[in-house]
Amino acid sequence: MNLLLIAGHGAGDPGAVWNGRREADETRRLAADVQQALSGRCTVGRYPEARNAYSDYQTGSLNQTAQFSQYDAVLELHFNASAAGTDGNLKGVEAYVTTTETDTALASAVCSALESLGFPNRGVKRKNWAVISAARRQGVPAVLLEVCFLDDGDDMALYDRRYNEVAAALADAAANALGWKGEKPMTYEEFVSMQERYEQERAARLPGAWSAQARTWCETGGVLNDGRYGSHVTREELAQALYNLAGKGR
Repeated sequence: MNLLLIAGHGAGDPGAVWNGRREADETRRLAADVQQALSGRCTVGRYPEARNAYSDYQTGSLNQTAQFSQYDAVLELHFNASAAGTDGNLKGVEAYVTTTETDTALASAVCSALESLGFPNRGVKRKNWAVISAARRQGVPAVLLEVCFLDDGDDMALYDRRYNEVAAALADAAANALGWKGEKPMTYEEFVSMQERYEQERAARLPGAWSAQARTWCETGGVLNDGRYGSHVTREELAQALYNLAGKGR
């Protein structure tokens, strides 16, 4: 499955601005981390971050730059702002699809994903925003996601506190909505942890009775004397054992 991520605003347009933060910066940061979290699960394209998709729409270059037909879905990231100003209350997440969209699975999934992290779910709404409308006209399902309210302190505090979970949740929601059925790729850290546990379990195994005579000979002769008979033998350990056997290490 192929997903196009579009970070809203940019190229001179900061989007919403509040307390020193700019929407264009946040959308690009989040798009990069969602793409990373989706690695190995689906093919992800990023709209050029130095460009502004809406500006390209206005100049007629959006379709050529986006190449919508290459993708199965489009997810455009934005941050909301309250016309009434900040009031210190959580505002939450909402998503938009066009008025002609028949597939709202991705929109519902990303809203539910952020709702699970504590953001109020404002639901899926319909409006023909320029970029997602352009994608829809190319036959591609498209969603504009308002992650949370940039100008609300509570929303942004929750967003900052759970940022890594936000990126991961959006990636999981997109992968599931797009029909990815495989296992989540194992990280290097997870592999190392499992390998260490496996080696520890092997080392704890008691040796069999069939090797008693051989083990006694090795231990008496100083060839092997650490008792780790269930462990794998590295080349380094083999070299030391052979060195001991030759009488050099005793």
